Amino acid sequence: MSNENEKLSGMSRRRFLRGMAFGSAALAAGALAACGGTPAAQPAQPPAAEAPAAQAPAAEAPAQSSGQVLKVTGMMWNNSPVLDENFKLRAQMFNEKYAGTYEIDLQLFPYDQYWSKLDLAYAARTPIDVYMWDVQAYSHYKAGLLRNLQDDVNMVPDFANADQYPLDLYNFWRFDGANLFGIPENIQMMALYYNKDIFDAAGIAYPDSTWSYDKVLEVARELTITEGDRVVQWGFDKGALGAWWGAQTFGWAAGAGFFDRVIEPTKFTVSDPRNVEGLQWLRDTVYEHGISPDATQASAIAQDVSLFQTGKLAMVADGTWYMSSNVDSPFNWDMAPLPLWKGNRSLPFWFGGWVIAKDSQAPEAAIAWANWSATEYQKELAVNRDWIPIRREYRESPGYLSGLPAGFKSVVDTLPDAQIGDLYHGSAAQLVNEVMNPTFDQIWNNSATPADAAAEIDEKANALLARG
Repeated sequence: MSNENEKLSGMSRRRFLRGMAFGSAALAAGALAACGGTPAAQPAQPPAAEAPAAQAPAAEAPAQSSGQVLKVTGMMWNNSPVLDENFKLRAQMFNEKYAGTYEIDLQLFPYDQYWSKLDLAYAARTPIDVYMWDVQAYSHYKAGLLRNLQDDVNMVPDFANADQYPLDLYNFWRFDGANLFGIPENIQMMALYYNKDIFDAAGIAYPDSTWSYDKVLEVARELTITEGDRVVQWGFDKGALGAWWGAQTFGWAAGAGFFDRVIEPTKFTVSDPRNVEGLQWLRDTVYEHGISPDATQASAIAQDVSLFQTGKLAMVADGTWYMSSNVDSPFNWDMAPLPLWKGNRSLPFWFGGWVIAKDSQAPEAAIAWANWSATEYQKELAVNRDWIPIRREYRESPGYLSGLPAGFKSVVDTLPDAQIGDLYHGSAAQLVNEVMNPTFDQIWNNSATPADAAAEIDEKANALLARG
């Protein structure tokens, strides 16, 4: 999708996290329009990674001294003015609730300063006590810097409630195969966005959970409009399916995957025919079927906004964070689950949550902050609509859903079909930024076939894995 696809392919999950929040003020600014996937090569219970030598089991949190307030430092990166203000209010609420017991000093920094400040604090042996997880924090786990939180989690009976928390998905944060090293507080997923006005004008029923990618192709052909030799309305755009973690969903649904496991993969298998077939489908939407624009075609229509936001695109795949970008769109839109592929549905998800330094000087207060954020504060998350709450009763509450697109609930209902859209390895940055992203770009700009590009990725990635 024009320059947007180029940015997607090289975009880190962090940049998506920064863009996915949408506060209640943003929602008020514009009126919103009125399962069972085949197991993939990456198991729901990831294989155990070799635990770092410096990592010790979770120590019992120190008891609070009588009359002494335990002060804790916390860190989060800047997002939007609304979300940043809500984080400040969250800290204030925590401090008021635990007045005389705990007190958090929550600091917000631009993302390009975030990890360097954390690393400097570790180097000075004065680590930040509790901070928001992103994939870079896996290197902290590998260095033995993160607290094993399993014993702490076990002390919160609510966290054992599988009806409220997606406990099976938590296995992806058990980096040693057994213990949690982060406490999730929110979740994000992918969906199919569609322009209701375009569907209404064509008299075509809206997408729903029964749609397959074959159905998308069929309808997109009907909704692609040309004037002379120029397309003035496109039927479909791959959107975030152009990112490696989006493209992988086709292989997942077919029983394959790009690598053998999420945590410390030992082999890349992008060239598996089941993966290549999905990549071919995405490529062909542009160069065979003509229902999706290439970069030049999209940029001719879209300038400072995405192609979908111009009102000249019927369907696009993107993350739940994309809702905030469409709030002020001058047309009616909605969302549906990602379509079925080979009769199955698969999609990526991501956690947002908190990790705690193993050498925190105030572990009891840090644990209290993370636990409170994932339990009691979930109601406030739903009120503010900052993130999708991890706790089910709040992400499915009528008050929360009433301010969201009508199809949002159907998207959330596909969570059991989700697998984490991350890669946890010491060389993850190289694997993603130097191997996968630039090679996938060759598919999207039609300079390499999906089969050749997949083979190239496997060759380079497996050579990198072999070097350790």
